[in-house]
Amino acid sequence: WQVLSLRSMCPYGACVSEHLVRVMPDLNEPEDRCRHGTSYGFQGVMYRVSELREVQKRWRRTVFNATWPHCLDVDVALASISDAVSFFAVPFVQYPGFLTERDEGSSRYSINTR
Repeated sequence: WQVLSLRSMCPYGACVSEHLVRVMPDLNEPEDRCRHGTSYGFQGVMYRVSELREVQKRWRRTVFNATWPHCLDVDVALASISDAVSFFAVPFVQYPGFLTERDEGSSRYSINTR
């Protein structure tokens, strides 16, 4: 593994154990929209330090690509390159889970529903 999200909403990929998903790019979504639509959430993330420099190189090329503005969402961008980065996630539906989120609203939701 290179990256592990401790709480991911709608992770797309394959279950590798009872509580863990190997995240994969959602090929049902267009590449130029960063395969947007799954694997949301970046509240708690672990990185394998020895792999971090390589992950950052790939990730930066995706996030800061002016022709793909949907990749500015770092969680979505990482999921979109998960065929090249070993990315795992704990699904949000796990109870009790590793992390909880207080209900204080979401700026992303507000922007998306305008």
